[in-house]
Amino acid sequence: MLFANYEVDSAVLGPLTPGGTTLDSWNGITFISLVAFRFSETSLLGIPALGWRNFDEVNLRFYVKCLTDGKTKNGVVFIKEIVPSWVISKTANLLYGENYKNKKMNSSIELLSNSIRKIRYEIRDSNSSNIFSASVEDSGKIPSQDSLGNYITEHYWGYAARNTKSTVEYEVEHPQWNVTEVSDYLITFNFEEVYGEEYSFLSEIKPQSVFYCEGSEIAVRMGRRLKL
Repeated sequence: MLFANYEVDSAVLGPLTPGGTTLDSWNGITFISLVAFRFSETSLLGIPALGWRNFDEVNLRFYVKCLTDGKTKNGVVFIKEIVPSWVISKTANLLYGENYKNKKMNSSIELLSNSIRKIRYEIRDSNSSNIFSASVEDSGKIPSQDSLGNYITEHYWGYAARNTKSTVEYEVEHPQWNVTEVSDYLITFNFEEVYGEEYSFLSEIKPQSVFYCEGSEIAVRMGRRLKL
């Protein structure tokens, strides 16, 4: 998994914050993250997903908090999630109310040495080739509780606005991940074309940080509607 984290004005994200949640920040800074990863051996309701068990996703997300069931939950909101299959996008949109879109995609892993790999994700659009790649070393560690690495990766809830009066909440289960900071990376994204005009400014700025996580087994629970 590759994470590129951009500092943004909270005013950009305020209108997108689902009902029942509040926009979150780290040390007073609001972040959008570009996240690229690969699903492997995917199952739906415990049944192997026929035809699309292994596929890439590149999403743009931001961070919220939600007070439900008497506790504050750290969550993410996905602005848009890109996958290579129409079937995947329609299924995910139906089950979770998310904004999945399908585009041509590919990925690769190149071994540069015994400890360094080059990971590359690409989205092919009508007028551009959008690439997020990084040379990574598997030397990560569990981040400290107050670090940006912990803040970005330790979110176990997803929130999606079905409409102005309905928010879907779903739980994401995984162990805590080791985080490796990345300095050798390449991001050539036409954010306007892939994610929308309001995110075009991301093509002109550098991320505040880039992280790599090895990933793990993960379970995404069925969603429920919040009472607003």
